[in-house]
Amino acid sequence: MARRALPLTGAHGRRSRRGDVVGMSVLTVLLVAFPFLAPPSVTNVGVYALIYALAALGLSLLMGLAGQVSLGQAGFFAIGAYTQAVLVTRYETNPVLASVAAVTVTMTVALLVGLPLLRLRGHYLALATLGFGIIVTVLATESEFLGATSGIFGVPKPQFNARTYDSTTEYFLLLVPVVLLGLLLARNVVESRIGRALGAVNDSEVAAESLGVDTFRLRVQVFVLSAAFASVAGTAFAHWLGVINPNAANFPLSVSFLLMAVLGGVGTVYGAVVGAFAVEGLDDGLRRLIPELVPGAVGEVQLIGFGILLTVIMIFLPGGLHQLWTTARRRLSGSDLAAGGAPPDGGPAPAPDDGPLLARESRAPAGTPLLEVQGLTKRFGGVTAVDDLDLTVHAGEIVALIGPNGAGKTTAFNMVSGAVVPTAGTVTVAGTRVEGRKPHVAARAGATRTFQNLQIFGSATVLGNVMVGRHLRSRAGLVGAALVLPARREERAVEASARELLDLLGLGPDADRLAVDLPFGRQRLVEVARALALEPDLLLLDEPMAGLSGAERRDLARLLRRLRAGGMAIVLVEHDVEAVLALADRVAVLEDGVRIALGTPDQVRHDPAVIAAYLGVDPEDSTAVAVAEAGPGEAR
Repeated sequence: MARRALPLTGAHGRRSRRGDVVGMSVLTVLLVAFPFLAPPSVTNVGVYALIYALAALGLSLLMGLAGQVSLGQAGFFAIGAYTQAVLVTRYETNPVLASVAAVTVTMTVALLVGLPLLRLRGHYLALATLGFGIIVTVLATESEFLGATSGIFGVPKPQFNARTYDSTTEYFLLLVPVVLLGLLLARNVVESRIGRALGAVNDSEVAAESLGVDTFRLRVQVFVLSAAFASVAGTAFAHWLGVINPNAANFPLSVSFLLMAVLGGVGTVYGAVVGAFAVEGLDDGLRRLIPELVPGAVGEVQLIGFGILLTVIMIFLPGGLHQLWTTARRRLSGSDLAAGGAPPDGGPAPAPDDGPLLARESRAPAGTPLLEVQGLTKRFGGVTAVDDLDLTVHAGEIVALIGPNGAGKTTAFNMVSGAVVPTAGTVTVAGTRVEGRKPHVAARAGATRTFQNLQIFGSATVLGNVMVGRHLRSRAGLVGAALVLPARREERAVEASARELLDLLGLGPDADRLAVDLPFGRQRLVEVARALALEPDLLLLDEPMAGLSGAERRDLARLLRRLRAGGMAIVLVEHDVEAVLALADRVAVLEDGVRIALGTPDQVRHDPAVIAAYLGVDPEDSTAVAVAEAGPGEAR
């Protein structure tokens, strides 16, 4: 599945919003004109396309934002349709109130289903949701209350202002504002704090969680939202068809929804509508064409045709029609829109300043223990990567963790941050036990990290990467995101603070470029800026100087000293031992997972065990001692 294009922020985000106004206006005109220009038979196809577009839109959000494939969307579609049919036919409920109830029931079911199922990933989740759809079909077939195989008849056409919407043209026009409202809400979610966080999860789940993103919770929320869109589609389907039977939950319908989302472009809200019209048009065409090509052919052959089409799209056009449209636009404009105009690779260095940075009154006083590691151990089978590690880090100090390759430094980092579950031992961050818990728990306690292997959010701009780092410093939820107005002021504040950090690290000119387009060293700086956006009390840096130029290293060292002066605690893993000894207040040395030394840089420099670890010779060797005293950086 093609990765969704995370909405660009900053200048491109504003341009995107202007484009949305134009796009929504054009789409409105086209949809309103459609039933007056198309023949009745084609308008009838358009009615089904609008209904199914809502379900496909929900599925597109689920796949594009949460990165989850569901084959049970028809199950939620059927729950909404059956609930609506029961309420309006047997309890004579107002259709609008019944629709609200139907969506509420569907969302509740989705929550109960999503809590266990969304712990699965990939094809396991797809198969589990397929099983859910089969269960809904069987329950509907066997339930006498729901009409068994015959279903529920007599669902009336909607009535408003003493007018019954019973013609294809009237029903089509009635659906247009519903679909446009759905598009608007979906677009708001995609461009919101929630959409930005989930886009980051799709790029690097561990990096997103290290910034405080609770991936499971957000995926459940989008799963429930997706089911709500399917439920609205189901209620519209019930009133249009007038009868609901178990076919509303069958597998071919889920395949159709999937095809609509993929054909239009996963994660693109307009693509769901385009895909729905394309699939329904193909469906109608195949229904007419296949019996002529294959005499006696039935629906199963048509399903095969859909399967072949889906396969071809996945192979040759993974981004759907949206990819085709984007590629054509770029070629016509003669520029790469995603590259932000390709400003120069380098930017001005941050202005020299030795004052405290990111200081705040709520920070713990200098000397307060922020990280307490006791007996930390990790075994991989018969190999002990970290063995009984003890370490305490205080506010306002820089502690370096050094050692030869394979000493267990990154494994220790991973256990502290929550990326790896320890075999034994405890990790306490600012009074919160975090060992064995997800990285977002450590982030909420005030600790975040960078990575030895770059974990850049490749589908986002440099600014977008840093804005994800502000996830815990903003509060807008899914409802606020959908309604957009409550979140607008917060989004402006998040963008402003992110730009300040980029300027601080000399990345301001690159703000609107895709992060993956930057040179390796500047991507390192993006990771540092992203981590600082969290305003952590404890910053874990895994080889942050790798790939940086000499000037960039000096600027980063100055930045770390200013952060220390501001009360932040920093733990640093770095292979440039000479730079580490010049920067750190204390140094811990690991060898084969065991801490062999802990002290000031001068103490560590002359420690016999450290000399032996780095030089591989007897520490009594006078030559080795002389080299060590000259600086471990020369002994590597």
